[in-house]
Amino acid sequence: MGELSSADWDDLLQRSGRHGVTPLLYHRLKTVHPGVPVPPVVIEKLRNSYLQSAGRNMRLYQELGKVLGRMHSEGIPVIALKGAHLAEAVYGNIALRPMGDADLLVKQIDLSRAHDLLVEQGYMASKEETFCAHEHLPPYRKEGSPCIEIHFNIVAPPFSDRVDVEELFARARSCFIGGVEVWALCPEDLLLHLCMHASYHHGFDNGITPLFDIARVVEQYKAELDWEQVLSRSKEWGVGKCVYVALSLSEIIAGAAIPDKIKADMDVPREGLDATKLAEELLFGKGTQIAPNMARLFGNNRLGEKLIHLVHRAFPPVKTIAEMNPDIKNPMSLYLLYFFRIKGLFARHGRITWKLFLRDKEMVTLAGVENGRNALKDWLVK
Repeated sequence: MGELSSADWDDLLQRSGRHGVTPLLYHRLKTVHPGVPVPPVVIEKLRNSYLQSAGRNMRLYQELGKVLGRMHSEGIPVIALKGAHLAEAVYGNIALRPMGDADLLVKQIDLSRAHDLLVEQGYMASKEETFCAHEHLPPYRKEGSPCIEIHFNIVAPPFSDRVDVEELFARARSCFIGGVEVWALCPEDLLLHLCMHASYHHGFDNGITPLFDIARVVEQYKAELDWEQVLSRSKEWGVGKCVYVALSLSEIIAGAAIPDKIKADMDVPREGLDATKLAEELLFGKGTQIAPNMARLFGNNRLGEKLIHLVHRAFPPVKTIAEMNPDIKNPMSLYLLYFFRIKGLFARHGRITWKLFLRDKEMVTLAGVENGRNALKDWLVK
């Protein structure tokens, strides 16, 4: 590795920050590549980022421990998802895996009790964020505490219908998070979840951190990971394309040790859309503020298709609204939530939508990027 210029280091710092891997970069430079000559000012910035990540995650785990402790005492089974599990149990160093929130999976029958416990501890969920995601309740927030998302599935439709949450709990294994005994997905389910989340949920818009998560899981569980089960379950859930693209990029970018036979055995069409190339372009391309669903309204679809998409997104079935607001028992109050939902949509997307309607050049270009992401997601579900 040749010596980097000052501009190169500045660019590296900027890119690592954007992708959320600065603490990991610092750790690698100090432990794996200690001979690399790093300017003192750069190593100081890297170290500060590492310490800040450690501090944030310590506070998150402290608060999360209280929440998990209450759920444990009430007999509510909980599976810790993504960063909340990975930072402590997989990376083994909470500073290396920055987290913005905590994701917890509970069974459908426990949603109402989980909601009540969070409210008792001062958390609140905004009615305006109902149905922002298909697989979890509106985010719960409390001042000075991390946001908590209560999931009732690990993936959104159409795949959620094929994932049996009871089976996820049956295969789960015990671990300790924030000093409290909880559950974690078994290695095969964990790997599949990370692949689905990076590819289908995010469309590779959340940086390269998920790819390092995948690589770390493969390394951590290499002695026990049953690749045949990964392959079998990916077919059972219909997520083979999601897994193939995510594993391929993890191998290319994060050095994940993926068996050639597994990739070769995945039933993924090799002709047509070059999904891995498109995913890589989206991964390293310019980020946008436009939601993919909003971009669809300004894409090349027919007007009728746009209207159907708008109605489905803006007005989910009342049954779905009820499931995502377990504290509301009055049917009339459920219908009132549609008002709050539309209000929230205008607050989040109104300004951007207006610019798109006026054909603002920059916004139209960004909408094109997001519709490229939509093209990838459409391919993933075919």
